[in-house]
Amino acid sequence: MTEPEDPRLIRAMWQALDLTRAYLSQDRGQVARCLAGLDITQLERVLAWLILDHDALFDELGEPPMSVRELDRMGAHAPLETELAMMTAVRRVATGKTGLTEAVEGLVPLDRVHAIAICTAVMLLEARGRSAALESLDVATMRYKQMGYPRPSTAP
Repeated sequence: MTEPEDPRLIRAMWQALDLTRAYLSQDRGQVARCLAGLDITQLERVLAWLILDHDALFDELGEPPMSVRELDRMGAHAPLETELAMMTAVRRVATGKTGLTEAVEGLVPLDRVHAIAICTAVMLLEARGRSAALESLDVATMRYKQMGYPRPSTAP
């Protein structure tokens, strides 16, 4: 995983981690707060970090399962205005009709962010279970802090 130098990337790193945690915690309010007020450039940075996390997890786990049922459950915590578009994309991936990159290409950046976060959260959940998945995010939090990347004061 790339180590961020730019404070904007550090903020995106934290927002990506917090969004994944919010989905795993099944906290719809926190999901919405993680991305509140971000402009398109900020969303793209969060998306880039989520893709890095997703790809690293995919490399670690091989080709982990992503059941449509679990994607539906996790997707129910997305903001209502993005849920349909995002779930259409992740279902296409889960059913093997397309790869993740192709499925999310046509989505607006906000929907892309949610789609990648949900896929990552579902992979973690199905590979490790909820408690262990959340613990792995706690480890990432500690690692980021030890590396000198303090949580921005406006992050959840």
